[in-house]
Amino acid sequence: MELWLFITVNVCVAAFIGALTNHFAIKMLFHPRRAWRVFGRRVPFTPGLIPKRKDEIAAALGDVVAKYLVTADGIREWLREGAMREAAVAKIRGWLLARAEEGLTAEGLVLRFADRVSWETMRTRWAERGAELAERWIERLWEEGGWKTKTIAELVPGWSDEAAARWAADLTDWLAASLGEELRSLRGQRLLRAMIDGLLDRTGGWVGMLAGIFVDADKAAEKLGEVLAGQLESGSVRGIVRNFIEKKLAEAGNWTLGEAAARLAGTDDPLPWLKEQARRLLRLEERIAGLEKLDVGGLLIRHEPAWSEALRVVADAAFELLDRRLEAVVAALELPQLVRKQVEKFPVEQVERIILSLSGREFRAITWLGALLGGLIGLFQSVFLRLVG
Repeated sequence: MELWLFITVNVCVAAFIGALTNHFAIKMLFHPRRAWRVFGRRVPFTPGLIPKRKDEIAAALGDVVAKYLVTADGIREWLREGAMREAAVAKIRGWLLARAEEGLTAEGLVLRFADRVSWETMRTRWAERGAELAERWIERLWEEGGWKTKTIAELVPGWSDEAAARWAADLTDWLAASLGEELRSLRGQRLLRAMIDGLLDRTGGWVGMLAGIFVDADKAAEKLGEVLAGQLESGSVRGIVRNFIEKKLAEAGNWTLGEAAARLAGTDDPLPWLKEQARRLLRLEERIAGLEKLDVGGLLIRHEPAWSEALRVVADAAFELLDRRLEAVVAALELPQLVRKQVEKFPVEQVERIILSLSGREFRAITWLGALLGGLIGLFQSVFLRLVG
């Protein structure tokens, strides 16, 4: 065989073998996906390196991420950058202003994060929990706080005999003025006319007949109203009313709260009645539903400087709290296990596509490098054989 032909064939064969070897070496990183078996025995080098060592790679990546990449010190350094805090505040502020310009209501704000059915269920649950909390608070004050045995005088600030006398006088003046105004009003006149008509109807006999003929009920009601109003303004009547109110206030001041509540409830155990009154007074579900129409957007626009400053304070406090608890937060995340689980779930096919898309040029260069090295080996081998032969 001619020398040039011998060398050319050897170089081409060696280059082909070198290129093919490197190509298969790269392919064997990912292929085959599963172990091949012949007569029950696993074929060597199956599955490929990455499918075979996927669990170990996942564990190693988890350790690398936790120990070197995502560390508490690294996150802390990132959080302490002023730009990070400013960016967070600006992001939240911009989002709130954008929503405010859309005419945001409290209902609209809630429904951005929950659907209508979930919100109504949550609203009912919150109202019930609030009512239960109020009931427990009342029960604790009633039993453990000793309110049941405290007197009205102890519970009302500033209660004294002088204060009771002053309150009685004020109440008497108010009652006299209110009753006098009511008696002179059209409604009071109708009431007095009805009373007079009823009295005449019940009188009967010839006296009732004469009274019906000679008595003008309208004028009688007018005069009676003036007389009663005048009596209410007299000192003697006011004195009697004031003494009566003062006496009742003195009696009420000695009542315990339990006795007073029992009188109002009409039962010896007024605690259930008090809880029911608290529920009626609070009406939490109605109040929460009423808040849904609150113009949050308008409030945000009108008070933008105030809540912007408050937002900055809250952000600083949140970052400081996170800074102090960062080790615990990072430990709670369990990054090694998290990364390992994510890598284990990641398909090998996707890993191959990613690596080839990033390093395809380098892999092709390795293949051609194998061809070059193989060709050089073939050349040296050919020359060596010719020299020896």
